[in-house]
Amino acid sequence: MTMTAIERRWLSVVLPSFLDPTAGGFGLDPGEVDFERGALTMYDASSLLGRVGMRASLLFVMLSPLFILGRLASFASLGSTERSALLARICSHRHFALRGMGILLKLAASMAMFRVASVRDRTNHDRRPMAAPARRRVTLPLRLIPAIGAA
Repeated sequence: MTMTAIERRWLSVVLPSFLDPTAGGFGLDPGEVDFERGALTMYDASSLLGRVGMRASLLFVMLSPLFILGRLASFASLGSTERSALLARICSHRHFALRGMGILLKLAASMAMFRVASVRDRTNHDRRPMAAPARRRVTLPLRLIPAIGAA
């Protein structure tokens, strides 16, 4: 069972919001990352409990302005900076269940981003660390000890 059209639309609103374009730092070009496809790949590979968790997380985040900010608004109606700040609050919430919901969606966003080669290249993700310099081999002298009872 796949996600509904509205849940897929929510994915394309929520997942890019983990990156605040006004805060500087790591940025993405428009359309560079297909967050919906990346999250759906994760969703399809998940267990039943994982799928339920992803759907519950999406629903909670979309309604989070009502629960966390006390405003009658949806997540999609907030500005990009406000969305990022709200997601940061969810990911650091004192209740483990709410924090876990935010972190699950953050993981989906991260996995979607790292599917793109240009993002991996900008973060040096695929570069192998330099090998440690080879240590000089030292041979230790061995002393042969006769076995007990040997003539």
